[in-house]
Amino acid sequence: MAFDAIGLTIFGIPSYFFFTGVGLVISISVFIIMLADKRYSLQKNMRILFGITGIVILSARLFGCFSGIYRDVGLKKDITWSSIKNTGIVFYGGLIGLLLSYSFLSKVVKQDNHIMDIVAVCIPLFHSIARVGCFFSGCCFGKESCSQIAVNYTTRVLGETVTARRIPVQLIEALFNFLLFFYLLKLLREEEWKQENILRRYLLLYSTGRFIIEFFRGDLVRGVIRSISFSQVISILIWIYLFAIHKKKDQIIAKGEKAR
Repeated sequence: MAFDAIGLTIFGIPSYFFFTGVGLVISISVFIIMLADKRYSLQKNMRILFGITGIVILSARLFGCFSGIYRDVGLKKDITWSSIKNTGIVFYGGLIGLLLSYSFLSKVVKQDNHIMDIVAVCIPLFHSIARVGCFFSGCCFGKESCSQIAVNYTTRVLGETVTARRIPVQLIEALFNFLLFFYLLKLLREEEWKQENILRRYLLLYSTGRFIIEFFRGDLVRGVIRSISFSQVISILIWIYLFAIHKKKDQIIAKGEKAR
């Protein structure tokens, strides 16, 4: 018997939106608790969080359009405005929009940069729950497989209804994000948490995990060129960014030592 993810609803709500809503409620609740624990302003941060909602959605949608272009190049199809619009949202787009806008507004209201470490802890918690929604809604599905963990799965593949045994890559990524959340939370609970570079650790670990997981996805609609997906390209760019930041930090330390 196949698990049919097409048109699945929970309490009359499309499954993806149901789990996204649950994820938002839980992760924001945890964020509020962390703000109180670390003595950051609840009022300031709630204003920032709800104020940037539109930016996050727009950024996720914009990256969806970029992935559409990448997809059409990979499928050797003509790039049209219609095909670019025929895309969804991309997590990386929302993530980048969130981090950039939250960091900017935090400086405007004169908060230190470590507020971003608290934000980073909550992101994989939300993402883990949202990925469960992906499984129930039939998107971001895995490759066909005969392995023991494969699920007989009915979803839409390039517009056609297909039933096949597939790797439950959405649930695998959900578990990965959930474990990542607990690891970052452990760092946040340490006395010297501001020295742990939590945001950078999140970016490094998630981008690496995502890069690996992408090889097991089977939804070509996300965009693949020469076996490299759009999200893997972004993962590589994140590695380059983190390397540049680390290199710059080493140079600053070296200059400080010379000045002595």
